[in-house]
Amino acid sequence: MAVKYTICGICEQACGLKVTTADNQVLKIEPDKANHYSWRDYCIKGAKAHHSLNHPLRIRMPMKRVGNRYVEATYEEAIGDISTRFKRIAKEYGANAIASYTGNPNGHNFSSALFQGLFLNALGTQNRYWVGSIDQNGLHVVSEQLYGSPWVSLQTDLDHCDFFLLIGTNPAISTMCWIGYAPDGWKRILKRKRAGAALVIVDPRETESASKADQHIAVLPESDWALLLAMIKIILLEMRSEIPNSMHYDGLDAIRSLCKTADLENLAQHCDVPLTTIRQLAIAFASAPRALAVARTGVAQGQNGVLALWLTQVLNVITGRMESEGGVYYASGVLDLLVAGSQLFPPIEATSRLRGHRNVAGSHSLAELPDEITTPGEGQIRALIINSGNPVVSGPEGDSLDAALASLECLVVIDHFQRESHRHADWLIPGDHFLEREEINLLTQALSPTLHAHRSNAVVDPPPGMHFEWEFFRDLGLAMNLPLVGGRRVLNPVLRLGRSLGKLLGKRHWGLSPAIITRLMLRKQGRLKWRDIYHAQHGLGDPSARPEFGAIFEKMAASGRRIKIAPETFLAALRERLSSSDTSPEGFPLRLIGRRRLSVFNSWSTETSAPRPERDAGPGTYVEISPDDAKTLGLADGAAVAVVSRSARLETTVALSSKVRSGVAVMEHGWGSRTFNPVTGESYSHGINRNRLVSNAELDPLSRVPRLNGTPVRLEAL
Repeated sequence: MAVKYTICGICEQACGLKVTTADNQVLKIEPDKANHYSWRDYCIKGAKAHHSLNHPLRIRMPMKRVGNRYVEATYEEAIGDISTRFKRIAKEYGANAIASYTGNPNGHNFSSALFQGLFLNALGTQNRYWVGSIDQNGLHVVSEQLYGSPWVSLQTDLDHCDFFLLIGTNPAISTMCWIGYAPDGWKRILKRKRAGAALVIVDPRETESASKADQHIAVLPESDWALLLAMIKIILLEMRSEIPNSMHYDGLDAIRSLCKTADLENLAQHCDVPLTTIRQLAIAFASAPRALAVARTGVAQGQNGVLALWLTQVLNVITGRMESEGGVYYASGVLDLLVAGSQLFPPIEATSRLRGHRNVAGSHSLAELPDEITTPGEGQIRALIINSGNPVVSGPEGDSLDAALASLECLVVIDHFQRESHRHADWLIPGDHFLEREEINLLTQALSPTLHAHRSNAVVDPPPGMHFEWEFFRDLGLAMNLPLVGGRRVLNPVLRLGRSLGKLLGKRHWGLSPAIITRLMLRKQGRLKWRDIYHAQHGLGDPSARPEFGAIFEKMAASGRRIKIAPETFLAALRERLSSSDTSPEGFPLRLIGRRRLSVFNSWSTETSAPRPERDAGPGTYVEISPDDAKTLGLADGAAVAVVSRSARLETTVALSSKVRSGVAVMEHGWGSRTFNPVTGESYSHGINRNRLVSNAELDPLSRVPRLNGTPVRLEAL
């Protein structure tokens, strides 16, 4: 037996792992308690991560579709066939006829993300879609408007905070992470609470986190903006005459002017929270010595997500919580994303063909993908690469996307398993597992609150003959003779020679590889050395290090800019929202929101972490409503019902919960997916896909995120 150390590749927390192996098999995964930076968020997902390595349904070699089944093939056959198809499509219809969709796991596979980017850039396609368009686009829109870069993410100084205002986040389940992370964050918040700090959670449901709070404010879904604007008005017009650090902001007068036009009673009605409660909250937050407000996934997945995320930052600004002890701040990690973000993800100024929407952070909204595939005309998508994603389940109107995927001329999937979104694939390409690869993930580690880096170690070898995902993209690019480096095809013979020498000598990272690119990026950044990271078995960094405040002010000033705290597009959208009604459409009295389960990561890892349906019929199979709504609707606990939206209908059962406010229905996100045996076509399913109820047309107008939290629905007894 051998003990090896690595980090988890499931979420941003990247917990240190202690892995016991024997004969190239993982026997046990435990937290690496010698990793000072992060291990206390270790969870069941990490503990069972190795179960997918030898799962009987895992894809280990390329598989080609033959009729309705798949047969194993070589990488040479796969790359030869895919490159021939792609070259024909690109020649006949243009590069934009080939698109990509990138799922969550790719963000934790830095090598694959790097080389997918190189491939797509060399191909020249602007048709890129990603999972961020269903949850995190709002933050990117806000950051781009305020700071000039979509990649700015603010950190939280948890250890010195006296008042936590957490909106639309449930860190007891999801940990304190969302495009940034705080190691052991939830436990640190509770520690501060025991020391006297106040904890207020805003959420339509009394979540696992809300049950620990001093106060739970149950707003209506998608109405957080009204609560925040009311607080801002009270603080600006009744409490604060001066704004701390005002010299760093443009637009404070515009915020003050808009507040004068907003009616507090009307705002209270919008969010369905008593004005006295809002006033008390505003006074307490503004009066606290040190405080912070954060809004996250629950807020971002509604049609008012951008407004709420923006107003959360405004609230922090006017109360002096920006770049201050116990507040929020910008941290330059192993990479400074304010600078390096555009290097990792070169900006693409592209608009979608049919709806004319500008992309966000380089990618279009998943909600637009089905029509872009099925609508004829110049730029119609005819081929697609799905890298580690399950968009039919994780996105809106999965049925329409499933039908669209069936019409493609070529669908290539990279994943561990054949899932719901992959059933029409022409090629299934194996995805590598984080326990099998060695890399330094500069992207996720750049989101750490203090300087931190850790090498992900390969604790076992991949299946014999299996290539890493980055090798697939490299080889596909070379087969198509694309200019992978510097836009110059003349370098391709050199790349092929390096690849050949690497194969001959058993050095997979010889030539163009993630390792050489990572080294170059680290050298250019100059904060940590590759050698030091490589030899630090338990990682580098101290999570208890005191944050350095003022970085965002300094960086903006150095570029001759100030933070644009009141973008006109946001002001216009807010004025429109103030003049509109938030009443539910007639016949749809409930608003659907989601919830997470600790054992799974969205629609990923259900094969290894989720209970099998034959053992537990609970996950993702019921709709929660309040007892008051059940009484009004004449429904009992366990009743069979149809949940109906304006775009779909599905059948499930009722579960009564006093933790859900009236007017709200709750269904778990990420279920309703089948996992297939590619050889036999047999499958087993996981729950119900509640996202079928969500429309491709009802989006946040600023971020194009669908209403995963807020879709109007009704329940019909069966």
